This record gives sequence, C-alpha cells and structure tokens, in this order.
Amino acid sequence: MRTSARPTPAPDRPKADPGPRTRPPVWLTATAVACVLAVIRIAVVAFSPYSTAVGLFDDDAFYYFGVAGHIAAGDGSTFNGLDPTNGYHPLWLLILVPVFLITNGKAALVAVTLVSSLLAIASGRQIDRIGLLTGRPVVVTLCAAPLLVVGAAGPSFWYSGMETGLLLFALLWLAATYLRTDGFTSATFGTAAARNAGVLMAIAVLARLDTVFPMAVLGVVTVLTWVRLGKPWVRLGLWLAAPPAIALAAYLAVNQALFHTPLPVSGQAKALGGGGFNADTIGQFLTSPVLFGQSTYLGAIGVVVVIGALAARATGSLGLAARFGTIVLTGGALTVGYYAFTSSWQLWPWYFSSAPLAIVLAGPALVDKWANWVPVRRIAALGLVLLVVAAVGANAVRSGKGGVARSAFIEAGPAVAAQIDALAPAGEPIAMGDRAGSVGYHLHRPVVHLEGLVNSADYLEALKNGTVHQFLASRGVALYARGDNEPGTPDPTNPGCVRFVEPQQGGGLKVDIVVCDKDLLLTTPVADGTSYRVWTYRANLNR
Repeated sequence: MRTSARPTPAPDRPKADPGPRTRPPVWLTATAVACVLAVIRIAVVAFSPYSTAVGLFDDDAFYYFGVAGHIAAGDGSTFNGLDPTNGYHPLWLLILVPVFLITNGKAALVAVTLVSSLLAIASGRQIDRIGLLTGRPVVVTLCAAPLLVVGAAGPSFWYSGMETGLLLFALLWLAATYLRTDGFTSATFGTAAARNAGVLMAIAVLARLDTVFPMAVLGVVTVLTWVRLGKPWVRLGLWLAAPPAIALAAYLAVNQALFHTPLPVSGQAKALGGGGFNADTIGQFLTSPVLFGQSTYLGAIGVVVVIGALAARATGSLGLAARFGTIVLTGGALTVGYYAFTSSWQLWPWYFSSAPLAIVLAGPALVDKWANWVPVRRIAALGLVLLVVAAVGANAVRSGKGGVARSAFIEAGPAVAAQIDALAPAGEPIAMGDRAGSVGYHLHRPVVHLEGLVNSADYLEALKNGTVHQFLASRGVALYARGDNEPGTPDPTNPGCVRFVEPQQGGGLKVDIVVCDKDLLLTTPVADGTSYRVWTYRANLNR
C-alpha cells in the first residue's frame, strides 16, 4: 500500500513576550481620558450660546449637517434643495441622518457631540486594548497623548463634526485586531477572520474614501507576509479584499444611479485644474495639525518616531504595532502625495490624522527601547494626561468665550444668514463659494455652491464648459455672497463694477462674477478681520 507523508506546516513566526498584561491605574487609561474630554466638550456645546456652539464645529461640517437635514426631511441628498449632491463621505452622513431626523437647532449640535463623544471613548477603548496587547499600557497611553489633545482641541478630530473621528475609531479597531491575530498570521486566522478584518477595512474606507491608500498598503504587506510564511495567501487575500471591494463597488454603482457620476463631486471639484505638483501639501503634512494657532509638527515627529521604531527592531506585539503605525503613516503620506499631484487646493486639518495615529502605534516600540525605567514612564504618562486635560479644558474656556479667529466666521453664520434672509427678493437662491457652510446651513433660501463641493455633477460640467452663468440663471440666482475682504478687479466694460473669481480655492477652472458697487446690499464685519458681503446678482452682467 502506498502511503503519503503529510506536509510539514510552515512554522508560525516566533513572538517575543510582550510583557505582563496588567491593567494600568484607571487614570492612566485612554478610555478614562476620553471620558473626561467628552464631558468637557459636551458641556461647552450644551451651555454655550448657540452662535458660540456653532463655532465649535468646522465650517465644512455644516455641509454634512445640511445634507443630513434634507435627507431626514425627505428632500433627498441635497444641500440647497435644488441640486442633488454626493459631496461627502458616505458612512458619516448615514450616521448623521438619524440625528437630524429627531433633532434640530441647538439640540442637533449637542446630539452630534454626543455621537462624537461615543466615538472618542470607543477610540480610547481601542487604544487601551492595544496597550494590553503590547504589554505596555502605560507607554501606549503616553504615546496617545498627542492624538488625544489634537483630537479634542485645535483641529478637533473627534469633535469637529467631520468624519475623522469615525475613521480613527475604525483604524484603531483594525490595529487592535491586527495585534490580536499576530498581524493576520495566527493559527486561528482563517477565512472567517480574514472576512471580519476586511469588514473593518471597508468601514474605514467608507468613513473616508481616500483611506484606500493605507488599506492598500496594509493589503500588500499582509499578502507578502503570508507568502513568506507559506500561508494560503490567495484564498485569505480574496476574503480580506472582498468586503472593501464590494463596499466600494456598491458605492460607485449607487452614485452612478442617483447622481450620474460614480465619484463624489467634492473630490472632482478639487481635481479640476490639477496635474502639476502642489508642494504646499507636503509642508502642511510635516507641520500639521495646528493647535492654539501654532504648528505642532506632528507630521515630522511622526516620521521620526516611525523610523526610530523600525530601527529599534522590536519583536512581538510591539513590533506589530510599529508595523501598523508605519502602514498608517505611509498611507497618509501617499494620500497627501495623491492630492499634491491631482489638486491645487489647500488641504484642511482632517487630512492629517495619520501622523498622531502613527505615534500611538509606533511610539511604544521606540520608548520601550530607550526608556526602560517604569516609574519614569508612569510619571511621564500622568504628566501628559494632565496636560491633555488642561489643554482641552483651556481650549474649551477659550472657545466658550467666542471670537476665536479660526472659528469667528463660523460663529457669525447664523446672524449673517438671518440678515441675508431679510434681503429682497425673499427666498430666492444665492450663489456663494468659500465659507458657505455655516451660512448656507442657517439660511432659509437655497445656496448654489460655487466651489462645487456640495453641488451637482451638472455644475461641474458647467464649470468645465464655461456655462456657469447659464447654470446660475436656470436656478434663479438673485444674490451673490463672499466671506472675505478681496477688493476684486475693476471690470473695464462696466464702470463702478468689479470681477471676482470663483472658486477661490486652487488654481483650476474659474468663472468671473461681476457685481457693482451700487448693488452691494450687506456688509457684516467678522472678528477675524474679514467681512460677509452680499450683492444683487445681475444676469445681464454675467453671461
């Protein structure tokens, strides 16, 4: 009888002992810190006057709020009630719709803050899981301090009203899963586990679509590891890739069916006129985010930390955490590089969350290599925890008083909207580009967004074809607004009139808007030194 020898399975990669998985004191956990920060933030939003509470969110968040409000009211996916738009990341919008279905006004802002608080606390819980999995919970809390402080103050990743808090939660959950399964290579990591990891990847991508870059890097690194270890990489790879691929395919198909374009118009608007190299984005990546008006250079610090962690050659879970941090930072750099080559627009704070997240993951390997005295770690972690709480508290007091330059124009939105609503002709559409978020959300007349971020595919076609004024005429635009102090360029064919260029951002396709001094209806100064101005829009001057 012929017998066959069973093949010897490839050995699992040896792991170093991560150390004792003892829980740190509760006051040294990211969950506890996140809870304290959540209480501070909720209190500021709940007890501040409405105009001040508005300023605690980014202006672009009100594009989300406006679309979510229209969907909740049964109007469909639109910001202005006239044009369908898909200019948003889908998962965060889906979360916001129920909020605006049951709340409005100040209650809606508090409800959004509550949802954001849950995401922040859940993110803190994942950070603590990573600490326990690495056996270095205090060190992980220490390295999480930069993320916690910029996540709740400054650009406020979790509380700005944007999608970044959801993205951070998804990536931290995925990172904890990566560590728990030995980098997707443990003996129990089969097709079901690959599918579950793929679902987390899909959530991250739907939370923010350009997360395809770090997820692609994660996929490549994982497949190469499987090949090296002799794992069934084709079968596992298909199960890992299936959820994000299906999610993206469904997203593109729905967009094509509902909006006649597969990709979000916001990204397409920013890409108009791209194709060069926008070096400013690289500087932003290295110096961002900004805290209390000052650059934190967390991007540059993140690069140094990741390189140092790789040089430390940590093994076991510490090494895996450093690898995942490297993947996150590499994906973030690829994302910024993509925008540098495809768009001439400035990037905003929510584009730069990869560096502080990479510090959380890669920092422990670096600290473990060069700072081994445990009492010092605890003292440093406690000091940073207190500093985080103090910084966020100081920012809360500062923001609660109102008039902060970064948010002054957002705070002015409700009052300016009321002034515009009082202008004749009542209820007729107004065209506006930059700074249209808070104003447009609070208006009781449609806003035709000249930047195109929350307009329609038809508007982008009009911008490409030079037919924007016909588009505005078809929407019945009667007013034109700006939120700056630009004087405009004198119009040679119409004395007493000036030309403004829209969109203001970037160096792409533009359209001239002609308005006249005699048609200036409103000038409202803002605390940041700019002004909101509104003119009558005359179709006979704009053709």
